[in-house]
Parts: sequence; structure tokens; C-alpha cells
Amino acid sequence: MTGDAAPVGTVTAAVIPPVLELSNVQAGYRRFRALFDVSFTVSKGSVTAMLGPNGAGKSTVARVVAGLVPASSGSVVFAGQEITGLSVARRARSGLAFAPEGRPVFSTLSVEDNLLLTFRRQLSRREAAVALARTYDRFPHLKERRRQLAGTLSGGEQRLLALARVLAVPPELLMVDELSLGLAPKAVDEVFAALREINQAGTTLLVVEQQIRRALDLASHVIVLRKGRVIYDLPTSAMTEDLASELLPVSP
Repeated sequence: MTGDAAPVGTVTAAVIPPVLELSNVQAGYRRFRALFDVSFTVSKGSVTAMLGPNGAGKSTVARVVAGLVPASSGSVVFAGQEITGLSVARRARSGLAFAPEGRPVFSTLSVEDNLLLTFRRQLSRREAAVALARTYDRFPHLKERRRQLAGTLSGGEQRLLALARVLAVPPELLMVDELSLGLAPKAVDEVFAALREINQAGTTLLVVEQQIRRALDLASHVIVLRKGRVIYDLPTSAMTEDLASELLPVSP
């Protein structure tokens, strides 16, 4: 079961309604085609890990769903609504949040100003205060650093701050792209603990990740991409060590 011709798994949980459905999505960057007829569903309340080697198309999938990269064909349905042609802002207002790779924070502002600047774009002053209190309950480490300039935080702290900024309103679906990239093990622990808590609070997660074991420990379902195609779509329980090694030989 090797090579690009490996069959796509078809085990699904039909009793759980999907919050996200991609059907035959193709996308790319100018003349470069990055995705080829990508189709999958994400069940409401689940954690789905999207795995694959570098260049497989994982981040492109997340960006297509978020509206940052247009689909050249196919459809994206979120919470029962066709969103393929909607703007990034309208997707966000519908309950879809995206935490991209990297540390998108304002380094010259304090932790609290980073949060309030984001929250007040979406919420009233009173609602922003409630969101800030909720954020500090979820991320007590950020509360301890609330007066500190964001640029002086550690990599893990900046990654947590970036994640907290997209949670002003608890989204129905949160997509995270390589939040653990380049972090020390302790910081990775913090990021994944936060993701687990967010899911337990009711948010569906789509996690793009290179750290296979971390992702499999968190997720209930796995989608594997290679060269822009879905080659496996199956429950985490079916992703054995042998299968992971066979499909993802270059992963850490």
C-alpha cells in the first residue's frame, strides 16, 4: 500500500452531521496546481488532523476553506451553507476561524492590547471585556504576561497569543496551521492542551500538523494528503504505526 495509487479509506461516521464539506476542490497559485479534486467532511464536534509531508497541500486546503486562496473548481460547504464564493470576513462572521502558521501578533503592543485590538473589531466594548476575561481563564499564562510587549514573549507564548486572538467569539470551526512548528516541547504541550480545551468547550477543530504523534493523540479522525490529493480519510483508531510510517516517511 505505497505510492500515489494507494486507495482512499472510506470509513465515516454517518450519524454525526458534517460541519465542513469539501467536494472535488481544485486550487493553486497562478499556474501551479496545489490541490486535485480534494473531497472530505469534518464532523461537528470532532478533531480532524490533516497530515502529510511538506508540499502535500495541507496549508492550501486550510487557506481555501478560510477564503484566502480561491478554489478554481469544486465546492466548500460550511454549516450547511455554500461558502465557496464568500469573502474571508463573511466566512469569519459565520463562525469559521483560522489560526495560520507563524506568530501573527503586534510585537510592539502589550499582550492585552493585542487581544483588545482584535476583540473590539468584532465585539462591543462590554462583549470585548467578557471575551478578555474568558481568554484569561483559558490562558492564565497570558494573564500573567498581560502588560508585557508581545514581541518579548517566547515562541510558545506568541503562538498562544495568536491562537487567543482568533477566539474572540467561540467559533463553530477552528482551523489551525502548524501551531507547533519550531516550538520547544513544553510550548507544544501548552498549545495542544489549549486545543483540547477549546474542542471540549464545543468547537470543531481541523488541525494541520507535522507532529504526527501529537496530532493522533488529539484527533478522532485523520485526513492524509500527498501531492495535493487525499490518499487516506479514516478514524484515528485505524491509523496504525505501520500505516503512519508507510504514508508519512518524512515526518518527524
